[in-house]
Amino acid sequence: MAPAADQSIAAGAERDETATDGPESAAAGDAPDADEAVEARLADALERVAHGATVSIPSILLERGLSVAFTAVLTNGFSANAYGLFALARRLQRFLLNVALGFRSGLSRFLPNAESSEERDALVTFASVLLFAVASVFGVLLYVTAPTIADLTGRGADFRGLLRLFALGLPASVWLFTVSEALRGLEEVVPLNLALRIGFPAGQLLVAVAGVVVFDDLAVVAVGVVGVMALTGTVAAAWLVTERGLRFRLRSPGEEVLWRRYLSYTLPLFVGGIATTIQRLGFYPLIVVFLSNVAGGVFAIGVLLGSLVRLPLMGINQFIPPVAAALNEEGHRESLSRLYHVTSRLVLVAVTGLSVPVIVYRESVLALFGPTYVQYAPLLPWFVLAQFGACAAGSVGILLAMTDNQRALLAVNVFITAFLTVTAIPLTSAYGLEGLVASYFLMLTINNGLEVAVLYRLEGLQPFTTLHAKPLVAAVPFVAVAVVAGATLPGWTGPVLGTVLGLAVYGLVLGRLGFTAVERRLAETLAERYRVRGW
Repeated sequence: MAPAADQSIAAGAERDETATDGPESAAAGDAPDADEAVEARLADALERVAHGATVSIPSILLERGLSVAFTAVLTNGFSANAYGLFALARRLQRFLLNVALGFRSGLSRFLPNAESSEERDALVTFASVLLFAVASVFGVLLYVTAPTIADLTGRGADFRGLLRLFALGLPASVWLFTVSEALRGLEEVVPLNLALRIGFPAGQLLVAVAGVVVFDDLAVVAVGVVGVMALTGTVAAAWLVTERGLRFRLRSPGEEVLWRRYLSYTLPLFVGGIATTIQRLGFYPLIVVFLSNVAGGVFAIGVLLGSLVRLPLMGINQFIPPVAAALNEEGHRESLSRLYHVTSRLVLVAVTGLSVPVIVYRESVLALFGPTYVQYAPLLPWFVLAQFGACAAGSVGILLAMTDNQRALLAVNVFITAFLTVTAIPLTSAYGLEGLVASYFLMLTINNGLEVAVLYRLEGLQPFTTLHAKPLVAAVPFVAVAVVAGATLPGWTGPVLGTVLGLAVYGLVLGRLGFTAVERRLAETLAERYRVRGW
């Protein structure tokens, strides 16, 4: 672990983070060739990350749109109580799914540095078998305990049936995400997005429509969702076999060393994943114990809408794991630091632009899901602000993992989980849904703040420069335009025009404040790339 860097935020902004790289460049001092090497590595890393984001964000946006449509079909097709029951059952399955997926992170860590196709194949095979086995154990556990859970919570036979359907589908769910992680580790951006961002959510939406219009049964929707995940994962795996020559094999030269290395890296992440999953999905067991089915549906919708502002970070995160892992492995410290500065800045610009309209037009947004949910509009800004705080620091958790600080990440997650446990339960029992939302906000903001502090202490990496203030300044006129348009224009005209005009003003102010040379070069490079080569 590298010592913490003695570097001020303001100085980093003025220099545009142009120091030299690692131990090998320290001897070169400020030599022009060393600076050029840093520039070249940064440009390459940024182009790879930005290419993944540029291609991924439209598909992620489509995925989120399809997910919103899926939820809207169910909330308008079934009662708020029935949808809440479905949402709670699916989130309990997802709780176990996310824990199992703690073992998949090794694919992004080791695939970029695989020395041969045999090593690549062995990594993918071992990870697949490991994840499938863990998911099968969790699925059996959920299936067996479903009657007890239903009886203890008093939610009846429908809840028990939904839990068992999702339990049976747990291995299929983990299969889709395992194959997706292999695509990410191999930087196959187009197949990744076709499978995870388009194929699965589109199939899920079709299943929801059929469940509402044809069968009028949420159990059919549950079976269909699981089936779509299994089919999508299988198609993506077939693509890897035919196009990349992947062969599933457990035997390869040095496989025992490879397996031990994979387990040594991922086991802390798996254990830490339990804490992370409690942070992200532990609210749903609290809802099952303390609150109503309707509250479960409201919370699920709030998280879904709040996560819309995460789109830019999700795009950046598509390929920052293998890129950051490679820079760390090769000792290019300064390039990694500057990559973090630039990507976190770009994320903040986009996240701010997405947050404003969702907060300002919260009642209109919730009306999409039916009149029952509009009364909960005052809670929606807290979901959005929680995600804003989580995105403001950029890819901090990924950088901790990709710089081999997974044990520190585990310690952070254990601490936050303990904090959540001692605060969320009393807040929820005392204040109901409002207390639960407050716990959600506290968890995300404190968690990311602590991760930033730990990453800086261990690696000298931090996301912020003075340039990060620009999007916050530009958001002020954006809010003013959105509020005025919403107050003066009737119906949906206000939110639509307010968002369009507000974004135009936001972009204009950002342009007046100015972009850095790195950002301009990146924009020119991407424009040239897509103009000449296409997507």
